[in-house]
Amino acid sequence: MKRTDIQALRGFSVLAVLLYHLQIHQIKGGFLGVDIFFVISGFVITERLARGEGSFGRQIVDFYRRRAKRILPASLFTIVLTALFSRIFLAPISLATFSRDGLAATLFAGNFRFAAQGNNYLNQTLSPTPYLHYWSLGVEEQFYLLWPILFLLFFKSRKRLVIPLFVAATGFALWYTHISAVNSFYLPISRAWEFLAGIVVALLIPRAPRRSEYVALAGWITVLLSILFIGSDLAVPGVTTLIPVAGAMAILIARSTNPVEPILAWFGDHSFSIYLIHWPLIVFALARYDGLGQITKVVLAIASIGLGYLISRYVERPFRFNGRLSLSLGNWSVAITVIAALLAAGSSIEAASAKNSTLAIDRSVPVIYKDGCHLDFTLSQPKSQCLFGDLTSTVEVVLTGDSHAAQWFNAVEEAALKNHWKLLVLTKSSCPAVLMATKRNGVADTSCAAWQKYVAARIAAEKPARVIITNYSENAYPLVASGDYSQIYSRGEAKFIHALGLPQSSIYFIEDTPAPHRSMPECLSQHSGKVSACNFPLHRSVATLATRDLVKASGVHYLDVTGELCPGGACQALYKGINTYRDGSHISVSTSKALSTQMEQFLK
Repeated sequence: MKRTDIQALRGFSVLAVLLYHLQIHQIKGGFLGVDIFFVISGFVITERLARGEGSFGRQIVDFYRRRAKRILPASLFTIVLTALFSRIFLAPISLATFSRDGLAATLFAGNFRFAAQGNNYLNQTLSPTPYLHYWSLGVEEQFYLLWPILFLLFFKSRKRLVIPLFVAATGFALWYTHISAVNSFYLPISRAWEFLAGIVVALLIPRAPRRSEYVALAGWITVLLSILFIGSDLAVPGVTTLIPVAGAMAILIARSTNPVEPILAWFGDHSFSIYLIHWPLIVFALARYDGLGQITKVVLAIASIGLGYLISRYVERPFRFNGRLSLSLGNWSVAITVIAALLAAGSSIEAASAKNSTLAIDRSVPVIYKDGCHLDFTLSQPKSQCLFGDLTSTVEVVLTGDSHAAQWFNAVEEAALKNHWKLLVLTKSSCPAVLMATKRNGVADTSCAAWQKYVAARIAAEKPARVIITNYSENAYPLVASGDYSQIYSRGEAKFIHALGLPQSSIYFIEDTPAPHRSMPECLSQHSGKVSACNFPLHRSVATLATRDLVKASGVHYLDVTGELCPGGACQALYKGINTYRDGSHISVSTSKALSTQMEQFLK
């Protein structure tokens, strides 16, 4: 018997995710809809397993057959549809990567791929993959693969084991989020506690409590407040994730109904297909428009619900309920293999096509990204010397800052080689050379704070001849402290410079390069016949302007290349015939090399 309250909770969850992805700012925690889905899955699957009869082998085969009928038709259909329309709406230069994402999604391994890439779901890049939302489907399928076997072998007759398992899994997830937030978000081992929350209800709370309507009301209020007020600036999955999970558990425990549930239940009936189709539509719109206007958001919402309904009715349900369309597990395996093979072949063809493009696009990164000298998010000190230029020289030059300092490596290295300087690189991703406490993935970035102190102390001890500083001041880093960001940032920069203990004549500050805030290689690949369409107006953030005033007043050397990159206030997509930017904010290696003469003159 289908429970209306569960379908309503599904409908609520998919609408929360949809509105969050449409950038409806009042829905701060819409991403928590996926966490609620995990609780529902744990509950529903365990209840069905508990009612199963027959041998172990028969129950396992029946379970996987039902899961295949439920998930594969709409999932595979949407993957194929997305692959086809990506060729129309998305930039040719990214299609090979997106095809590989689709391949991972087809094999229910998207979450592992995105974790390995360090793809922060809650802080997306300028060119999100249209298959990103398949990460949650990967987690669910990995749960489905393992839990039925564990349940039938160990938990069906020893139900009390789930409580200590739930507690241990919850503790692990909270700990792992602080250690590696991106991995914790994607990996099934740190999501298991949410499924176990539903499993606890299914196995240990079989009947509704007294006053169940009040329990249900409390649950609904809890999940509603969660999506309204728990933002992505907090750790996920973290302590705050316990709140919507507890709310979902309360609704499942209550087994009660309310007048609003039939409306939400309709969305719940079609929630799976709506979830699958909504994200590709949003990605296609973002690729075509500079942001999402209010009318675009309404159109996308209607299109997501409408197309989701059509896929549910004409693809998902016929394969699920029509016996004539029932396929064996072997046939479904063949379908998965064929689609995976087509995506793999498409990736190779698209990669070759992009390589042979008439427009030269440089997407390479400085060598310090590959040799470990540009630190990632976890490290606070380099593991090697990170010395370049003339290693025998007694004149040392230091390049320090975040990735916007690393983008200047090639220009500084050429100047060091020409002038026989020894170059020390001290750069770190998403960590400015500014004495201010930042947050990463909702928690204080202790690695960044340790790096900032280490760099300041090391430079003060070594007393190099020149220190080159620059950071991504066009970006607003999430801060631990509250207050006026531009003042906190500019004063933090001044504190960092002061902490070096060097004369002003030894410090060289580069103003941050203008940020296009869109992927320039993708724009150029879409407008190869008219590259001027990718030019953008010069803009300076308040933090950049405040830092300019404060740093210039201190008397240090100051370099501003905006006049070179943005003549007349129009920032050029091409510099010296090659793309100025390698992504949405960093200048390309080619641009850095082309500016080496200006860099040498500045440093001399």
